[in-house]
Amino acid sequence: MICYITTTSFGFIATDNENNIVAYRLFEDNQKQKLEEIRKNKLLDEKKDLILDLHNKYDEVIIETSNSSLYTHLECENLVFEKTTTAGRFIRANLDEILFEITDLKDSDDITSQMNYAFNEVTRDEIQSSIKMNDVMIVETINSLEELDETTGKLIERLHEWCMPYLPELDKIHNQQLYAKLIATETTRSAIKESKLLENSNIDFIDANDDIEVKDSDLMIIKSFAASLCELYDTKNMLEEYIDEKIKEVAPNLYSVAGANISAKLIAHMNGLESLARLPSSTIQIIGAEKATFRHLKTGENPPKHGIIFQHPSIRGSNWWVRGKIARAVASKIAIAARKDAYGNGEVDDNLIKDLDEKVKKIKKDNPFPKRKNSKNTTSSKKSKKDKKQKKQRKKYGKKAKRNKRKLHKGDFNY
Repeated sequence: MICYITTTSFGFIATDNENNIVAYRLFEDNQKQKLEEIRKNKLLDEKKDLILDLHNKYDEVIIETSNSSLYTHLECENLVFEKTTTAGRFIRANLDEILFEITDLKDSDDITSQMNYAFNEVTRDEIQSSIKMNDVMIVETINSLEELDETTGKLIERLHEWCMPYLPELDKIHNQQLYAKLIATETTRSAIKESKLLENSNIDFIDANDDIEVKDSDLMIIKSFAASLCELYDTKNMLEEYIDEKIKEVAPNLYSVAGANISAKLIAHMNGLESLARLPSSTIQIIGAEKATFRHLKTGENPPKHGIIFQHPSIRGSNWWVRGKIARAVASKIAIAARKDAYGNGEVDDNLIKDLDEKVKKIKKDNPFPKRKNSKNTTSSKKSKKDKKQKKQRKKYGKKAKRNKRKLHKGDFNY
C-alpha cells in the first residue's frame, strides 16, 4: 500500500492510490507563521507527526518535496521523495472541494481571501526584513558626501575667480574652507588684511592692489555666495563625522582594517555589507576599477591592481612596485573583516590589523627595489627568442624549409 503526503497552503494532506484522503494536519490559526517556516525550509511538527503516524501503516510513503535532507533524522526506511506526484497534482486541481470536506470553509471566495491575506502578510514581513536601515543610511550618506565634494569643488573654483581681481594674494591658501570663511566673514580687502584667521599664514598683501575698488552691492553678493559655500562645508564635515560613527557601529572590524571612508565606499558600491561579505578578496581588490578591468579584457592591457582600496594609506604611501602585493593583502583582510561584521557576533578582532601591518612590512622588506621583467622569467624569454627565430626562418624559406626539416622514417630510405 502506498500513500502520498502533499503540502498545501492550509496544511498537509495524505492520500492513497485512489486519491482518497487518509489523514491530514491543518495549520488552523497559525497559517501565516507556518507558511513562513515552510519558506525557510523547516520541517513542521504537523508534517513530522503525520509522517510518523503513516509510515507504520503503509509500505511506502511518498512525500512531495524538493529538499529530502529535512527528513534524514526521522529514520523511517519506507519514505520516498519526489518533486511532483500524481496525488499532489490532483489535490492542487481540486483544492476547493477538498478544503470544503476537511475544513469549516464552505465558499471558494473565503478560501481565496484567506489565502491572499496569509501570503500578503508573509510578503510584507519579507520586504520589511530585507530592508537593512544601517546599510541604507551608509549608502545614502556616502553618496551625498561624494556629490557634496564635487559641488564644493566647483563652487570654490568659482569663488576664487570671483575674488581674483581684488584678492589675488589669497590664491596661496590651500585650505578651501578657510578661504570661503574669510570671504564670508570679512569680505572687504581691508578687513581681510587685518583678519585673525590669517595670523599664522605667510600671505603678504601688495599695496598696489589696494587701489582696486569694488562696489558694496558686488561685495554683498560675493559674501552671500561664500556664506552658502561655508554652509555646504559644514554639512560635509557633519556627514563625515556621521559616517565615521556609523561605520564604527555597523562594521567595527572593517573600520579597523580599512577606515571609515573606504569602508563606506565599498559598502555603498555593493549596496550593503552582506553583499560585500559574499565577495572574494580578488574582486574586492578591484572594486571601483571596472573601466580598467573591461579595458584589460577587451584590449589585453595590464589588469588593474587596485580600485577603491588605493586610498588605503598602506597602498597609496608605498612604492609603485609593491602596491599590487599590498593591495592583495589589504583586500584579503577586508574580506575577512566584512564577513566577521556581517555574520559574526559583533566582536572586534584586533589581530586583523596586526596581521596586516606585519604582512605589509614583510612585503616592503622583501621587495626593496623594483624587479626587471626579463630577470624573472629567463626560461620563458629564451623560449620566446627561439619562437621568433623559427618564425623568421619559416617566413624566409617558406614550405621548402619545412620540407627539408621532415624526418625520415624506417622504410623511407635504402642503403
